[in-house]
Amino acid sequence: MTVQEIAKDALPMPPAPVSPAVQPAPAPDSEVRPHREFGFLNIGGSVYCRDGQPARTLINYRIPSDNQNISFWTSADWRLIAGVGGITDSSGKRWQLMGMFSSYDQGVRAFAARVKATAIPEFPAGKSTIQILSGNPTPEQLAPVKLFLAYYDANLPELQAAYNSRVEEQERRAAEEKAHPQVPEDIVVQYRILAPEEIVPAATTNTAGK
Repeated sequence: MTVQEIAKDALPMPPAPVSPAVQPAPAPDSEVRPHREFGFLNIGGSVYCRDGQPARTLINYRIPSDNQNISFWTSADWRLIAGVGGITDSSGKRWQLMGMFSSYDQGVRAFAARVKATAIPEFPAGKSTIQILSGNPTPEQLAPVKLFLAYYDANLPELQAAYNSRVEEQERRAAEEKAHPQVPEDIVVQYRILAPEEIVPAATTNTAGK
């Protein structure tokens, strides 16, 4: 980093402070949008990929309303669902996905012992299902999970294509950065010392009548 003192008039004068009395105009009534209810699905987990078999996901589901942690296996590949963001249910409530997922492509059964599961369970073919490992969730608490699973089943080809595109873009950027590494550049900070007559007085609050 390079610090330079520059001559007078090399930098513009600082702007005068805005009066506290000036307030932005309120938005017109036409811009007021109706209130929408939001919910958050707070989950995290690990996706396990075995050669020749579909990916399976072990999920930890945090329910703040009753301070409960739930864990379950699902036949869905949540790496694909993680890119969805939010889904609106039949009542108009918008559910936002808040989660992080890791991926394991080998050593699945050895790692399973560390997550208190002897093996990845078998799932029937067809729509995505879940198998609860711990916790006692209500149907209402599982509703947002099943909402995302239904979206996954209905849009699997598109979700897979979008995921593949993200992976390809990450690989392209990594290859480009490796081939053309960034060169550190010097940062130049310029300053000058103001004369007393150049200093703008600070805004004061009118205390008359107090």
